[in-house]
Amino acid sequence: MVKSSLIGEVGDGSASGVKPRAKRSAASRAVANERREIDLSGAFKAVSERDPRRRRGINPNSRWSRRHTASSHLQTREITMSTSEHIYVGIDVGKDTLHVAACPPPINACLPNTPEGHRQLCRMLQKHTVALVVMEATGGYERPVAAELLAESLPVVVVNPRQVRDFARGMGQRAKTDAIDAQVLASFAQIVQPAPKPQFKAKTAELAELVKRRRQLNDLRTQENNRILMIHHHKVKKSIAKMIKTLDFQIAEIEQLIRDYIDADEDFKTKDGIIQSTPGVGPQTAAMLLSHLPELGQLNRQEIASMAGLAPWDHASGKAAGKAHIWGGRKEVRNVLYMAALAARRCNPTIHAMAERLTHAGKPFKVVMTACMRKLLIILNTMIRNQTLWTPKLN
Repeated sequence: MVKSSLIGEVGDGSASGVKPRAKRSAASRAVANERREIDLSGAFKAVSERDPRRRRGINPNSRWSRRHTASSHLQTREITMSTSEHIYVGIDVGKDTLHVAACPPPINACLPNTPEGHRQLCRMLQKHTVALVVMEATGGYERPVAAELLAESLPVVVVNPRQVRDFARGMGQRAKTDAIDAQVLASFAQIVQPAPKPQFKAKTAELAELVKRRRQLNDLRTQENNRILMIHHHKVKKSIAKMIKTLDFQIAEIEQLIRDYIDADEDFKTKDGIIQSTPGVGPQTAAMLLSHLPELGQLNRQEIASMAGLAPWDHASGKAAGKAHIWGGRKEVRNVLYMAALAARRCNPTIHAMAERLTHAGKPFKVVMTACMRKLLIILNTMIRNQTLWTPKLN
């Protein structure tokens, strides 16, 4: 039997062939070592016995218990951190489903793209502190869910899909599924943090649908007018003429609906009067600006020009100094402003003077027209912000 060397006893050494040491008394050991020996037998006994007052096992309320087993006793500090932490939400909108992800990731869900699914999404997000919600423009499928989130006062941004795809490539994400796209949107929201979309009234979206339908009917009428010029068969020409007549009736009906819709809303009516007081701007341009550019009057001149796609972007690198070009923005607004600038160049004294000055300076026609469009938009933005009609002396 081997005993502790602290007590002064060792093995007999018979197994290893080592000659055993002679036993000495306690007094001789104390004299040789010039120190007193302590009897530790009582100490080993005290350590091996459990204190009767001590609980057996691990305290379930201690932090040590949560390292090994799940505990329902959360600390107050942990509850505060989980509820106060801001999350960035990405929503991949499909025709039938909504894939939701977040950064940091407490949310990962797939919901139906239905009114009930929208309400379920709002209830889910209300449990967290949401910093930003980002979704892609998907041709209109995102509008109902965006309107529902805006109604709940959540910060929502609808971004260009190409911008998000470029971001994913830059992050090295080449795979593409609905769940991955939702996570990419959440990361995009957390890193880029685009400006939230301001909340506009529901009538703006309804007016936009009427204006969009009028543009679609007008495009169909233009196509039919182009076809009838190349047709010689009597029956075919008669059919096209009948279709053109039907389109004319529907366009007139939609235009009346747009006019009634604007007159029924006091805010639309006031802005429409201010816009149409500008020489060169007619009712169709005013309706397009009211429906597709509701930020008019709320942004500065640089921001409103960039939103309409009329801000020149520099293109230079090293010794190469390229020309600045306009890029992006809202195409529908830019198209209608082009036609308005053509008319304003003839009848608006401010736009006419600017166009003449640029033409005499040798600027190309497209550069002159782009500058006129930008100038006209800035004038309208200032008039809406100041709630003033057209005044030639001030413009």
